[in-house]
Amino acid sequence: MADIEKDKKTEEVREEPQILTPLQRFKKMFDCLGDLFVLNIFFTVSCIPIFTIGTAFTALYTVTNKMIRGEEGPIAKEYFTAFKANFKQGTAIWLIDLAYIGLMAAEYYYVLTHEDSISKVLFILVGAEFFLLAFAYPLQFPLLARYDNSTLRIIFNSLLLAVSHLGAWFKMFFIWALPFVLYYFNLKVRLYTWYLWGLILTALFAYICSMFLVPFYEKIEGQAKDKN
Repeated sequence: MADIEKDKKTEEVREEPQILTPLQRFKKMFDCLGDLFVLNIFFTVSCIPIFTIGTAFTALYTVTNKMIRGEEGPIAKEYFTAFKANFKQGTAIWLIDLAYIGLMAAEYYYVLTHEDSISKVLFILVGAEFFLLAFAYPLQFPLLARYDNSTLRIIFNSLLLAVSHLGAWFKMFFIWALPFVLYYFNLKVRLYTWYLWGLILTALFAYICSMFLVPFYEKIEGQAKDKN
């Protein structure tokens, strides 16, 4: 990273993990699914204004990261506190992304409707812009959920981290892209599962991402400390 951001989470002394019985593990899993269901409902409602989608994703990752660490409190309080704290930057990043996608769409429309030298150049440009978006987008809101930094620095660092840590980027990209690939090739899967995104799937996928994001954060922060 060009520079490591300030971690939003204060360091705490972690307790030794306890060995759980099968019944305790089942109860913990059931409680976790219940929390994810509630969290997903909050996320879905928060996305209704459209322009708040970026903030909603940031709040979602904030809570799932805490769930992975076992540090979460009441879900409603945790979610809406994070939503309020990241509203300005989350909205700004999302609107920048929408403007970028809109520009790509306009360029691609020109390519489809014209056959000249400009359309050939734009075709190559749209391809390059798509790859930049594919690399930068998956880590933007997870980084905002974890670190305090300027909006442009968050976007820049998400791209830089994706390029320098292809494994982490690929996991994020694969987790979110896989269901849409399945939907493209199998219409029945889309028909039977689309409504689940509004109930639990979005929070569940964010939780799965947080399972490797939390160790990833700790790794890059450790590397930054070693350099300093």
